[in-house]
Amino acid sequence: MIRGRGTTKGFTAPTVLTVILAVLAGQSSGLAQDEGADEPLARQAAPADEGPGEATSTDPTDVTEQGVPTAAVEASQAVTEVEEAMEKVEEEIEEGLPAEFTIKFGDTYDWLRLTSGEWLKGELKRMREDEIEFDSDKLDLLEFDWEKVDQLHSPRVNTYVFDGKVDVVGRGVVTNDRVLVETAEGVESYPRSTLLSIVQGEPKERNWWSTRLSVGFSGSAGNTSQGQFNGHWDLQRADQRTSSKLSYDGTFGFANDAQTVNRHVGTVDVKLFISRRFFFVPVISQFLNDQFANVKFRATPGTGAGVHIFDTKKVEWDAGGAVGYQFTNFLSTAAGFENRQNDGFVSVGTYGDFDFTDDVELIIEWRSSIVYTQIGLTNHFGSAKFSVDVTDVLDFEGTFKFYRTEDPPPRADGTVPKKNDYEVIVGLALEIG
Repeated sequence: MIRGRGTTKGFTAPTVLTVILAVLAGQSSGLAQDEGADEPLARQAAPADEGPGEATSTDPTDVTEQGVPTAAVEASQAVTEVEEAMEKVEEEIEEGLPAEFTIKFGDTYDWLRLTSGEWLKGELKRMREDEIEFDSDKLDLLEFDWEKVDQLHSPRVNTYVFDGKVDVVGRGVVTNDRVLVETAEGVESYPRSTLLSIVQGEPKERNWWSTRLSVGFSGSAGNTSQGQFNGHWDLQRADQRTSSKLSYDGTFGFANDAQTVNRHVGTVDVKLFISRRFFFVPVISQFLNDQFANVKFRATPGTGAGVHIFDTKKVEWDAGGAVGYQFTNFLSTAAGFENRQNDGFVSVGTYGDFDFTDDVELIIEWRSSIVYTQIGLTNHFGSAKFSVDVTDVLDFEGTFKFYRTEDPPPRADGTVPKKNDYEVIVGLALEIG
């Protein structure tokens, strides 16, 4: 029967043997391919199975001893990695940070998460006075109120400044209530509410300096030919604990080919921040030369202190006072009036900074120096400056200034300078740093 079936199908014993040998040969060939006999074809097929772009992506588990990836993670993967890194940090905070804890960062770039849930990739520039500057990879330089930042992921080394004169240098992350900084000695944790500022990089002298130059001009021609030029320059050094400012303001004016204004004002101001609310002013002084106010030189060095009355995201208001010495040398004086005056004074002043938007600002300043040894020489200064950001470094601004001396002494010819001087300036300002 079997033979009959085999004969019917043409399937004999030798044929079966031949098929078996062929199958065995095929299996042997398959094993050879698995062992690399056809390796080029296997390599060509692998990328198609892995998906586009994954063959060149960075392995997020490949990190340095500091917990930072060895290379930047692709944007499509980085957000996930950063979110996981931040979630891990928050879990460790809740459970209590172990002694050997190391922050595992999700990317080599800084990432900032807003309270709206949006993530921004780029470079942290600085955080000071509750405002953060962030150079976005796509949107260029941005400024935010610090309260709008939910999380910060920064694998770069920065300087974190906290209450109590504590400065910590290292890589860090900021959650909604904690700041973790990875230093050479280990990870340090602080309440977010005690964070005063973040300075890019390790402390370097050049990071503390900034300068501002503004110019303004107004004029008219025709029946009356007149014009006025104003130049203002500031040089400031501000670190975590101090602020020093040197400034010059010069105004020149003419009408019908005759000079009408020639005023030069210089100021020096040094502040030491004792706490978030109080500051000490070891040196403050103003230097004045005003030809038409009959003042050849006036210097008012003093020392004082101040307080932050309001320090919010939109309003900053300071008040302070000082005591000091006032030296005055007039251009000319009437008979019987001693030209060089040496007096003592007590000054009170206030400063207000109002940010209507991120680009529109109003600054108001007032200072009164009460000369108690000769009350007539009591003087006042006030200003209001309205500015609009045109670019990151260029501002359009309008300024009003007011100068007053209570009882100016008469000149040698008997004329008396006016008590009040007013000045209106419209111009552009360039700010660097």
